[in-house]
Amino acid sequence: MSAFIRYQLISFVRSLKFIPPVVIFCAWVFILYAYKNVPILSSYAVSSIVMYLIMTWITMSIFTLDEESEKHILISHLRRKVSYLFGKWLTILVIMIPLLLFAVFFPIIIESFEGNMSVKLYIYTFYSHLVFSSFGILVGTLFSATKLATKKYAWLSSVFIIVVSLSSKSIIEMMAFSKWILWIFPPVFKVTDYMEGDSQLLLNKPIIFDSIFVVVYLIIGAVMLVPLFLNKEG
Repeated sequence: MSAFIRYQLISFVRSLKFIPPVVIFCAWVFILYAYKNVPILSSYAVSSIVMYLIMTWITMSIFTLDEESEKHILISHLRRKVSYLFGKWLTILVIMIPLLLFAVFFPIIIESFEGNMSVKLYIYTFYSHLVFSSFGILVGTLFSATKLATKKYAWLSSVFIIVVSLSSKSIIEMMAFSKWILWIFPPVFKVTDYMEGDSQLLLNKPIIFDSIFVVVYLIIGAVMLVPLFLNKEG
């Protein structure tokens, strides 16, 4: 598996597909912290959302990296089709780690925040970035590693999912009945709702229950993607 991950990383770098998402992400973070004394949680909420977009982009790039013939050869070497999927996910996680660390520690290093970081803020900051990155990986996988990848508007559909999930709370406020439909979209507001306002964070029952819901959603989403991927590969 380690050899497969190295091969994927080398192929990704040589393809130069990493340049647009990485450059855009870094530029966005630089612009976000161009001013001093910015609020901690709301700033991290923005960078988490950017991670959502960028990781969707990177995931779709990673899954479309191999030609069909090359993919079949790789699967034969791995011996199991699901190992190919897990190898891709591990590759994406390796790419995600430096981006996540940059998003979290860059503003701390240049002292952009108006307050001081605490253990609770560190924990929730890493949690929010990991969750939004995972949302991006799920969405990217859905539209690049399943039968939806063969659709003409796969990229547009992934953008639609992202936009609806980010605006789902406002949609529910305007149309209450939509909550019975929007639950299938990534529950981003269950993370961002606690990152509004000042830099104080209370670890109470609502935030714990919402965090459990988000983790369960991610697990179920990942489990459901496995048979969808295997079905596509036949």
